[in-house]
Amino acid sequence: MTYDFHGQWDKKTGHVAPLYFHSDDDFFFFNANYSINYWISEGVPRRKIVMGMPLYGQSFQLAEPSTNGLNARAPGPGQAGEFTRAAGFLAYYEICDRVKNHGWTVIQDSERRMGPYAFHGNQWVSYDDAATIRLKSEYIRKMGLGGGMVWALDLDDFRNRCGEGVHPLLNTIREVLADPPRGETVEGFEQPKPSKLPTTSFSTESQQQVSTVTPLLGGSSEIDLTSTATVTQSTVRPTTVGGTSPLGGDFKVVCYFTNWAWYRQGVGKYLPSDIDADLCTHIVYGFAVLNGDQLIIKPHDSWADLDNKFYEKVAAYKAKGLKVLVAIGGWNDSAGDKYSRLVNNPAARARFISYVTGFIEKHNFDGLDLDWEYPKCWQVDCKKGPDSDKAAFATFVRELRAAFKPKGYLLTSAVSPSKVVIDAGYDVPTLSENLDWIAVMAYDYHGQWDKITGHVAPMYTHPDDVDVTFNANFSINYWIEQGADRKKIVMGMPMYGQSFSLADNNNRGLNAPTYGGGEAGDSTRARGFLSYYEICMNIQKRGWKVVKDPEGRMGPYAYSRDQWVSFDDAGMIRYKSNFIRHMGLGGGMIWALDLDDFRNTCSCESYPLLRTINRVLRSYPGPGPKCDITADNHKEDTSENRVQYPSQPVISDGAMKDPTCGGKIFAPHASDCHKYYLCQFGMLTEQTCPAGLSWNKDHCDWAENTKCNSGEIESAGSEPSTTPPTDPPTSTSTKPTTTVKPSTPGTDVTMPPKPTDTGYKVVCYFTNWAFYRQGIGRYVPEDIDWSLCTHITYGFAVMDGGTLTIKSHDSWADIDNNFYHKVTELRSRGIKVLIAIGGWNDSLGDKYSRLVNSPSLRVNFVRTVIEFIEKYNFDGLDLDWEYPKCWQVDCNAGPDSDKEGFAALVQELSTAFKAKGLLLSSAVSPSKIVIDVGYDVPKLTQYFDWISVMTYDFHGHWDKQTGHVAPLYYYPGDTYDYFNANFSINYWLQKGADRKKIIMGLPMYGQSFSLADANENGLNAKTYGPGQAGEFTRAGGFLAYYEICHAVKSQGYTPVRDPEGRIGPYAYKGSQWVSYDDVSDIRRKSQYIKEMDLGGGMIWALDLDDFTNRCGCGIHPLLKTINHELRGLQVSTSDCT
Repeated sequence: MTYDFHGQWDKKTGHVAPLYFHSDDDFFFFNANYSINYWISEGVPRRKIVMGMPLYGQSFQLAEPSTNGLNARAPGPGQAGEFTRAAGFLAYYEICDRVKNHGWTVIQDSERRMGPYAFHGNQWVSYDDAATIRLKSEYIRKMGLGGGMVWALDLDDFRNRCGEGVHPLLNTIREVLADPPRGETVEGFEQPKPSKLPTTSFSTESQQQVSTVTPLLGGSSEIDLTSTATVTQSTVRPTTVGGTSPLGGDFKVVCYFTNWAWYRQGVGKYLPSDIDADLCTHIVYGFAVLNGDQLIIKPHDSWADLDNKFYEKVAAYKAKGLKVLVAIGGWNDSAGDKYSRLVNNPAARARFISYVTGFIEKHNFDGLDLDWEYPKCWQVDCKKGPDSDKAAFATFVRELRAAFKPKGYLLTSAVSPSKVVIDAGYDVPTLSENLDWIAVMAYDYHGQWDKITGHVAPMYTHPDDVDVTFNANFSINYWIEQGADRKKIVMGMPMYGQSFSLADNNNRGLNAPTYGGGEAGDSTRARGFLSYYEICMNIQKRGWKVVKDPEGRMGPYAYSRDQWVSFDDAGMIRYKSNFIRHMGLGGGMIWALDLDDFRNTCSCESYPLLRTINRVLRSYPGPGPKCDITADNHKEDTSENRVQYPSQPVISDGAMKDPTCGGKIFAPHASDCHKYYLCQFGMLTEQTCPAGLSWNKDHCDWAENTKCNSGEIESAGSEPSTTPPTDPPTSTSTKPTTTVKPSTPGTDVTMPPKPTDTGYKVVCYFTNWAFYRQGIGRYVPEDIDWSLCTHITYGFAVMDGGTLTIKSHDSWADIDNNFYHKVTELRSRGIKVLIAIGGWNDSLGDKYSRLVNSPSLRVNFVRTVIEFIEKYNFDGLDLDWEYPKCWQVDCNAGPDSDKEGFAALVQELSTAFKAKGLLLSSAVSPSKIVIDVGYDVPKLTQYFDWISVMTYDFHGHWDKQTGHVAPLYYYPGDTYDYFNANFSINYWLQKGADRKKIIMGLPMYGQSFSLADANENGLNAKTYGPGQAGEFTRAGGFLAYYEICHAVKSQGYTPVRDPEGRIGPYAYKGSQWVSYDDVSDIRRKSQYIKEMDLGGGMIWALDLDDFTNRCGCGIHPLLKTINHELRGLQVSTSDCT
């Protein structure tokens, strides 16, 4: 598929399908010539290579209509075609019509390296025309390939809309390739269909044996599993189930309560009082955890469990006849070896059992639910745990049973549905004998980790399954086959869905490629996961389309654009509940109470899924409303409906030279290490590596890695390698990189005393609390290097909650110690000094909202703030309310009117300030959600002198997993694809901000974490809280850069860097982990500021950079790097960690 080399995702224009390398390309291997040759060099016979050609174009929306060449900035896709209706994509018949009838200008490549592109206004498209298709077809003949492929028949001008004849592009291919190859035999071949083998082996007989209940929807069968009616023994005759089914009252409905759902906002908040006692027979409180040192049970969240009395409130449901257990473990707590150490140590087991019985009695629970995930297969990795886990876990269960039985305590477990885990980790007969029930978690068979779409909880196998054991039917039967008492099996059902982000919006069936988890839900806020109430709202309110399996083998899936989610609806839950009845199981279990539509947000009924279970298993009154989500009236076409984007130049029919250059793609230069040759048009053409790099066989590399470094130069006649480059260039218009090798750490020589005035702002925040720190952490106005800032913002003044006027935050520092005066004295050096009002702490509560929503209070504030500014000699005001509508990031806290009220305040301040020559600026959120609901961007950009986007704190200890404080670009695996500076800056621009008024924030600090497992120390590793407080900053979860570089240089922290520069480094030691930006990352971001033509950079904060040269890398290494890039400061800085 030699097309889609470039498209809207590049954020700049490019050709859909270049034939040869172009000097302006970022990647020398993004062209058909390289791709075809590389496939051949890797061993594919030429006659089996079929080269793809696009019958469409990739389209773009230009940032500036006047800048319309290659690599022009393009923030979004081109407008959808009138017929193809896909943004960023035009069929050839739509393109030729635009060129012929609508005045689009066509540009051809004079060297015929690619097809043409065309533009009109801010619309731009690249494509292949008939001449380019002819050239490519001739290339196929000359290369001796097997033929050509087109995507797709419906995209050529098949109706002769443009007067070039029917199928002009396809006919061109036919003309060139019609005759068989001269001197060669046409070798036909049939490509084998890929087979999908199960990951676990079992015989056909065993597969047939476990399929004891088959879905027969709409056909004749002994029993309709979709029925809502209560089924009696006389009508139920399962084919392989002996004995009788239990009566309705005998079925358990086990409901998990989670102690973290109360932290959710709005409709997602779930409390003990939200539990409906009529819908559960048992409640399991999740989770308590295992103390890693003492190996005893302890509360997971004492604030919820004890201080807010959740233990007491949930246990109170015992008075209504329910049994209430506490669960220990869960996915996160199963990280590491602590459960294995517990079960394999007899003394530790005895201590745990003694302690847990007291814990159960103290908190009034009825028993314990074991949720270690999993014995031997720690977090599903069966290579991690010792084989002894299996027997030891069984012994542990047996000993717990012996201790619990005299006290009447229940003992249960949530277990894996996986055949592999069952075999390796569970002594099933022993567990069945000693547990009161076994809850099989028959869900999470598929999720974002698969990299392809799949159903969260299939009922039966599907022909396209990769592993035929991954379904509830197999799992339940396998547990029974291994010796479990079916009356003790409780089958788990999900009240949520697994979500995905599609790699191709048009390939949206099962097993479609994905690039990560789906976007986080508004309430649950976890990527790759949506509650049932979020799913039904997406379908009802946001137009997601639903697809159901006509054979009932699994629940539905739904999609919209690139978002895709699989889930169980009421119909599938009803089916599974009937399966439980007919299999004679012990009951059903749900994960979890807070994920069903417990508030009836979708206007069906509260708890629609849980009520469905109760209607089938417990004769809950009433048939229930008909509120199943209805699928489209068609079977989903899961074929590959690829959208592709072509671009091609017009080419004459001239003869071609041998395009292979004698089989060479590259050749070294005979005398210059910095140059090389690339095969183009059958000729070796001279190319030059970026500054600071030398040629190394097949790519540009650091000099020390090449033969040039040792004085050796390859002969130009040597056979060039065709292996892929190990360090491909990464420079694009949105990814500026440094091509000059950094110098040795520690060199910090400032040539001129002051940077030059380039027009870029460097806004430096001064904080009035850093002078309270001890030792080298103490920072006072005298420590400010005024030459490194164009503007200083003094943080913070605050809002008086009574009068709603500005006031000093710390009069001891600000006034008694003359900090206001000392900082504003720097105005004499040509520096502008503003006072900031707000900050995180002062944004608590409603006072800013009350101010902006009252015209009279705004008038009073404007008057008094001008008096304040003039009294203390500031140049202006910086507004740092965090944030309009989204008070301290809670967008349910503030009224919608905050957005308009804040804009009105800004307009009124600007009007008053202009008359006095005062500056007005603001520090604003990088979050798309906050921007949308809190900021009237066009009005703000009109009235602010600049807007500082706080592109940091994207991740921190509040995430409960490691993450980078300030990613520049999206990093695979990140929870949100919009949590990075590149997205935030572009989104502000897209919403209407003037790019010259946008100031990009850069952190002089890191976010730190305490790892749950010291051996799991990468990105997204589980954490149990903030990192330890720094020696000087003394705040958990936060370290200054000078504390970080000292930790790496002197305390043995191990730094890890992203080789592609998407995020800065992180460093770890033991359980401590910190992410931060080093010099090269600050340099990269400063270059990004220039590349994006922004107004400048902002730092938080002066006192957090290494202002005393503690680490030996110079004073203010990060801030000086910004000045070097933006203001021409002649200084050499390099990474200090």
